[in-house]
Amino acid sequence: MCHNGIVYARTVRGRTLTFGVSGMLWQSSLVMYDVETGSLWSHLLGEAMSGPLKGAVLEQLPSVMTDWATWKAKHPQTTVINLSRTSREYRRSFYRDPAQFVLGIADGEAALAWRFDLLQRAVVWNDTWDGTPVVVFFDAGNSTARLFDRRLGGRTLVFEWQDARIRDRQTRSVWDGVTGRATDGLLAEKHLKPLTAIVSYTRAWKVFHPTTTIRRP
Repeated sequence: MCHNGIVYARTVRGRTLTFGVSGMLWQSSLVMYDVETGSLWSHLLGEAMSGPLKGAVLEQLPSVMTDWATWKAKHPQTTVINLSRTSREYRRSFYRDPAQFVLGIADGEAALAWRFDLLQRAVVWNDTWDGTPVVVFFDAGNSTARLFDRRLGGRTLVFEWQDARIRDRQTRSVWDGVTGRATDGLLAEKHLKPLTAIVSYTRAWKVFHPTTTIRRP
């Protein structure tokens, strides 16, 4: 209903929780439960909505939503949970209307999102989030969008798309947009810090973050 892939640390108040799917929906989104207390959790907010842990919030971890070929090429030793396919048309048609999707980040009531149709045109988008200089990298070939802190080694980098490569203006180093790693140049093997942005349907993001600012074409 929301098209989110979100990773959370599952230790809450010193206790490691085990989560499952409740079978219920809230605001047309998945509701999780924890086995230990029976509390119900919003998957998109990572917050317990009812039960003994009501009000507790899971720590969100940086993650990426991409296709398997892209991920495996960059992380060949990955262990994967292999589920049977329900459709073979998913990848070819799912993102046919990029305006339906955003990459978003939120902290309390503050939220910022970038629409996919903007990112398809820009590929690289330098911005600021909550006082932090950030950059969005987008790969239209596999609809992968990632958000990174663009500060590195005491300076703020400015990125651009040039000659089909991501480069920073300061050193002209070449960067991988999925991993945030410099692959060539003065900053080779340096990594940008990934931030906890997620991909979502635009309408779902607006429901959970009604005061969000949305970057659009």
